[in-house]
Amino acid sequence: MKQADNLLKLAILIVTIIGVIKLISIDDKASNFYEYKSTKINLKQIKQITPRLDYIISYKEDEEKDIFHKYSTSLNKKEINNLETFLIQASSSEYYNVEIVAYMMLDSFKVELFHSKKYMKKPHTYVVSKELLSTLSKNGLDKFQYENLKEIEGKSYDNLESFFDDVIAYAKLRRSEWSKRVIPELGMGTKANKFLSYVDPKTEEKVLEPQDIKNIMQNLKEAFDVYDGLQ
Repeated sequence: MKQADNLLKLAILIVTIIGVIKLISIDDKASNFYEYKSTKINLKQIKQITPRLDYIISYKEDEEKDIFHKYSTSLNKKEINNLETFLIQASSSEYYNVEIVAYMMLDSFKVELFHSKKYMKKPHTYVVSKELLSTLSKNGLDKFQYENLKEIEGKSYDNLESFFDDVIAYAKLRRSEWSKRVIPELGMGTKANKFLSYVDPKTEEKVLEPQDIKNIMQNLKEAFDVYDGLQ
């Protein structure tokens, strides 16, 4: 009887061990696969996993050469923190464009982890600047007209019609096709015009709010965690 009990216990132990081995094997197999858009990727066949971060964060305070420049860097905690600083600066600027993509390269296969919404605020301010005064002077503005227009130098307008009317009135200019095209461009400024040259006129504005920045940061951290979990 005692021998039978021992054999039963041994049989139970063997079955338990086999079950544990099978579970470990199943778990090990599962951990070798990454599921992306209903496709399972065998990680054992992947030689290199590279986390990447691409973004365009462009705003008024940029140097002209950096307007709409696309940056591409490694997705890591330091870069994510740097990005938060840029987002805060952009959100308080007069105009900006923000778009961010976080992804992994599994060898040559791209796995997108996060793609932000496109946040856009267009320039709407017009100023009687030195550039405007100088350009109009080179195009026939006499001394009397120049001095009149100089009275509103530095004045800022949020309304194009008011800006154009004042420039025409102070400079004693005719309303020509040339003035209708050139004066608004000069009032907007070189950087703002370059910014707008990258923007589809049909693009609707979408303001970047503090909550949007929080959501972006959370999504980027989660994207990094996905990569980190595969290491």
